Amino acid sequence: MKQGVPERPTPELLERLQAMSRGRKIVLVVFIIWAVQAVPKWTAAIVADGETSAAIMKFFITPR
Repeated sequence: MKQGVPERPTPELLERLQAMSRGRKIVLVVFIIWAVQAVPKWTAAIVADGETSAAIMKFFITPR
């Protein structure tokens, strides 16, 4: 395993991304940004102790 050298994307993946419409690319980017922000928050909420977990879930579920 080489360290510090990221793998290059496959040509098939690049072709699929280039073939996507602009709107789909925007939706994909927004979804990726949302997932990067949401996954750590939900992970903390799920694995936290009961009281902390309830407080975190209440913060995300209660409408403002």
